[in-house]
Amino acid sequence: MSKNNDGKRENGEGTTRRLLSGKYECIVQSKYMNPKTGKPKRIKRICDTESAAREKAKMDLAAWEKEIERGRDTKINKAKTFGEYMNEYIENEAKPSLTGSGYHSYVSNMNRNFFSFPIARYQLHMLSAVEFEKYFDSILALKSRKTCSLPIQLCRRCCKWLVDRSLLKENYAAQARIKKEISDEYDKKREDDIKNRKKIFSPQDIEKFYYAYKNNMGQYPVVVLFLLETGLRAGEFAALRNDNIDLENNKIHIVETQSLRFKDNNKDGGVEYYTKVPKNGEARFVMMSDLCKECVLYMMEQTRLKCKNNPDNLLYPVFTSGKRRSNDSMEVCFKALCDKLDIDRDIHLTKNGQMRGLCLHSLRHTADTMANTAKNANVVNTALMMGHKAINVENVYTHATEDALSSVTTPSQAVLDEYKKDTDNNIDDEELYKMYLKLKEKFE
Repeated sequence: MSKNNDGKRENGEGTTRRLLSGKYECIVQSKYMNPKTGKPKRIKRICDTESAAREKAKMDLAAWEKEIERGRDTKINKAKTFGEYMNEYIENEAKPSLTGSGYHSYVSNMNRNFFSFPIARYQLHMLSAVEFEKYFDSILALKSRKTCSLPIQLCRRCCKWLVDRSLLKENYAAQARIKKEISDEYDKKREDDIKNRKKIFSPQDIEKFYYAYKNNMGQYPVVVLFLLETGLRAGEFAALRNDNIDLENNKIHIVETQSLRFKDNNKDGGVEYYTKVPKNGEARFVMMSDLCKECVLYMMEQTRLKCKNNPDNLLYPVFTSGKRRSNDSMEVCFKALCDKLDIDRDIHLTKNGQMRGLCLHSLRHTADTMANTAKNANVVNTALMMGHKAINVENVYTHATEDALSSVTTPSQAVLDEYKKDTDNNIDDEELYKMYLKLKEKFE
């Protein structure tokens, strides 16, 4: 063996030497004592080149010293995979700031879209911007960009966390380029399919739902009409109590929703439904239309007659148990109702091979669309009713009012003759737009 120069440490670079194998060995010494030996910690690394050996030794020493300073386990496990570090990052860094349902969503998404891919099995020295680009391309080819946004974001955050701990040289995930969706050729069939895709339920579908309700075709037609009239999410409906309904003032207060989480917030402990604050973390209220109030009274009566035990005073619980209806069971019953009524849900094959079509949440989309496309519609009032926040002009209004929410057109008022709203005395579109511009100018 031959030593590099005189074998002494130069400017903190460590001692390097060339081995008989042709590789280079670098030894660096820490300013801290090794807790196990009581002597200064020394780290030795062997690489193909002298600079690589020195860089690797210094990097691992820095990582060891940071763990010492934080009072953590200082053992550096070279065999540990990126997937294992990702799991550690989610559990220790991300989880504390997440709700129970948020944590469940993170784990479920990553199980489907990260841990089953090769990059999760790579050791840290195998990572590069190219490998992350391959992974990003793989998931984007299978799933929507919205679905892929979480694993891409967590890869970047985890890599930064590893860089901060000196376990990774650079944030390769942040360096990886994501390909844009560019179509080189015009695909007429694909464009026609997208154009003709059914995104919401039609007026004819609403009339069929109303027919099923009037003819007592099971427990769910009334649920469908109620969701259409209020725009509530299924979880918000399942958690709705009689105490939240003000029949005298025609108000429904949405103060909680049903969601899914891991038992004891432990991903190995199974899942359970629980109630939490509504999405966006704020309560809201909606004004009841005539049909909505009719549906509420019907559900109250059915619950009184058929549910012997209702400990949570729910509006429409499972009659046999008195528990909240689960999203899964409501979804199954809703799809069965659509089949019975011969309602087209536009079931189609997605790019990742799954069968998809209009679902229970599509009722909310239908309510939102009909409200915003009605004569003299006000998108801000609709947003306040639906609990949306991503409306640019919403900062003009500070509070929802009964008059404002009463002006929102519901599907029954747009479609069903006996409930149609009289709009003859409403302000015309031009005058409403002028009022909006004045308000916008005032608050900007």
